[in-house]
Amino acid sequence: MQSRIIERPGFTVVGMEYLFREGDNGFGQLWERFIPRENEVTGKREPAVSYGVCAPHTDGWLQYVAGFEVDEDAAVPEGMVRIQVPAQRYAVFTHVGTAAQIGASFEAIMDHLLDQHGFQACEGVDLERYDQRFDDPFDPTSEMELYIPIR
Repeated sequence: MQSRIIERPGFTVVGMEYLFREGDNGFGQLWERFIPRENEVTGKREPAVSYGVCAPHTDGWLQYVAGFEVDEDAAVPEGMVRIQVPAQRYAVFTHVGTAAQIGASFEAIMDHLLDQHGFQACEGVDLERYDQRFDDPFDPTSEMELYIPIR
């Protein structure tokens, strides 16, 4: 899996939220609910780029937001949330495959790829970045980027 390091400034995402605990898997259903409503999000910085934002929440819960980077003062449609992603240094890996294989890519990154590349993960906000290379969640040639916070 290809990788690179970037310093990503903080930014704002508006989208739909899913609260979960480690091991839960309702991300696909969240995207299925969000995609029909994605045009309700205004002030998009990159209209062809969507994000999956995974952040620590409260009491062992995690927050996942499917959404778009927006202007800081963008409106939040009913049933959606705003999340602030802090500035962070990331190891960015390119995932090639179906949406169902993203979890396996995350596991490979955390289990051995970070070490192989000399990176050390830290507490922070994980990102999935979907652009025009991710044509279809069932296409094994689709590409997207996984952002892992590092020191």
